[in-house]
Amino acid sequence: MLTFSAGAVNAWGFLSLGGVFTSVVTANSALIGVGLGGAEPTLGGLAAVAVLCYVLGAAAAAGRVAGHARRGGRRPHRADFLLFELLLLWAVVGWWLAVDGDPSGGERAAMLGTVAAAMGCQNAGVRVAMGAQLPTAYLTGLLTGAVIDAVTDRRVQWGVLVTTALLVLGAAAATLLERLLPQAAPLLPALLVTAAWLTVHARTGARRAS
Repeated sequence: MLTFSAGAVNAWGFLSLGGVFTSVVTANSALIGVGLGGAEPTLGGLAAVAVLCYVLGAAAAAGRVAGHARRGGRRPHRADFLLFELLLLWAVVGWWLAVDGDPSGGERAAMLGTVAAAMGCQNAGVRVAMGAQLPTAYLTGLLTGAVIDAVTDRRVQWGVLVTTALLVLGAAAATLLERLLPQAAPLLPALLVTAAWLTVHARTGARRAS
């Protein structure tokens, strides 16, 4: 669900929030350079907003985990970072609906920053709070490692292929929704992250009860 939602967020951000990505820091960094070079200063500025807010979101999620560890040696609830992420995504949904899907330039940049912070929170939270090594919103290093393993060890990393496919499908779903029902497009990732939060919360509660 998180990987599918990451694909949806990146596609929607690219199509509706200025032509940059919400969690692809490599591409956005290159766009910052393009802006600094004078070719697309507005695009470069939006990319800078996305990168900065992604870093802030990742720092917030990692800082929460570190703070709990310093105070009591325990990790926070596994769904805590998802709650923060879904609140950011739902805030954008409400904002998008309030402006009837037609934000001003400043509002568009603010929305982009908010969803980029949500993606930073997701990536850091999955890695630190849940102990997962598979990223959910960026695939360059993951795919490179899978290719190396396939060539050198003759081993196929099926999890990487599934993750890649889910990201692509999420982007495709958001693109179709943006074309057919543009006002509802940001609902898709918000609903998916909410479902992920409920799933993790319910499973953790069941384990504690048992």
